[in-house]
Amino acid sequence: MMLWILPAVAPLVVAAGLLGLHSALAVFVIYHGLLCLGGSLVLGHGADLGLRTRRGLGVGLVLGVVLVAVPLAAHALLPDIFPDASRLRAVLTSWNIDPNHPGPLLVFMALVNGPVEELFWRSFLQDRLLRGPWSAVVLILLFSSYHVLTIGALAPGPGGLILMLAAVVTAAGFWTWSRRHWNSLWPALLSHAGASVGYMLVCAKLLEGNS
Repeated sequence: MMLWILPAVAPLVVAAGLLGLHSALAVFVIYHGLLCLGGSLVLGHGADLGLRTRRGLGVGLVLGVVLVAVPLAAHALLPDIFPDASRLRAVLTSWNIDPNHPGPLLVFMALVNGPVEELFWRSFLQDRLLRGPWSAVVLILLFSSYHVLTIGALAPGPGGLILMLAAVVTAAGFWTWSRRHWNSLWPALLSHAGASVGYMLVCAKLLEGNS
């Protein structure tokens, strides 16, 4: 039961970093670096994190490519659910990110965020805490909870917030299922990475158009 402290604390760490410290860098260091990556590797004691097998690798690659395109297509069809450039710049500034030089943020989120989170949530924690449907629901909701802060800050209205949160919860459910179905982390890791890349491309487009 003590291990449940980690997924319970994770959203609080993100909230403290963004709302208390107003620093995305603090979230990257404490949440992504120390908690997600450090916790998975150190507390996992070198256990198989679902990366040694190639099961589901092809599916993951296909899903990754598809999910790069999904945010771009969504922005083209439903631009009102995304922030406009001025809102995005204001949010980045509140997180102590220079909106005129967002490159490091976009690269980190595109290439590091998804894989590191999947190591923590769908591999390290899920392998140890998933004991039935209720534990799966709790993990999915804890993972999704801090996205209320990030998406809530960026979404221009309640409609966009609801749609994006629904997408996060649905994706987390699929990633949870895929980890058990293929006994591999690759489908979750690659599809999460693809979705992050797609969203960061939208953000780059918005910022470039307002530069």
